[in-house]
Amino acid sequence: MKILITSGGTKEYIDDVRVLTNISSGALGAKIAESFTWDNHEVHYVYTKGSVLPRNDFKDKTRLFFHVVKDVVSLVHKTAELIPEMDVIIHAMAVSDFGFSPCKEKLKSNSTEDFINSLRDRITVNPKVLSHMRDWNPKAVLISFKFEVGKTNEDLLDIARKSLIANRCDIVVANDKTEMVKEGKHIAYIQDVYKNVIKCDSKENIARQLVRIVNETKGNRTIEISR
Repeated sequence: MKILITSGGTKEYIDDVRVLTNISSGALGAKIAESFTWDNHEVHYVYTKGSVLPRNDFKDKTRLFFHVVKDVVSLVHKTAELIPEMDVIIHAMAVSDFGFSPCKEKLKSNSTEDFINSLRDRITVNPKVLSHMRDWNPKAVLISFKFEVGKTNEDLLDIARKSLIANRCDIVVANDKTEMVKEGKHIAYIQDVYKNVIKCDSKENIARQLVRIVNETKGNRTIEISR
């Protein structure tokens, strides 16, 4: 199968030297990409510069393809190009909600008011890339991620399920930063459209479970996950 994985965090330029980004390192996406490649799938890894990259020491290097993007606009162009040919889409990238119209100079930092006014005048709302992925490929298995902070487990799963339905996904992987910091583990909950949930406690476990689930679908989008 052909697997597309987006990973890392987009960067939106505030001026010619500063960017708006997020804390996503791409480590989970890289681990997922490695697991699918080791399982003999063709993996297309869409990432941002500076993100963690999957190992590429496989004997058959033609199974792992790299595609670098910078901001949401370049992400849209690249995913719209690749997704129609994919069997599975795993959208793990943390995408910036906002961008800025171009500013070809460094903003002056000696005036807080001028700096804020410039940002306010140029801020734009980025498109929700996930919401378009199903349109680009109605038949692919679509797996999304939902990251929250300070939610109860019930609220986290409810928010994730609503996102799954709104974006016509097959599976959503949800986690909460507060819980992960408290437990000292990369905890995540894999949820399908039937509200079945698998709890994972490491990046490796998440990756293994996703490979297993995808392999069990055999191209069928009617997915019911099992433990």
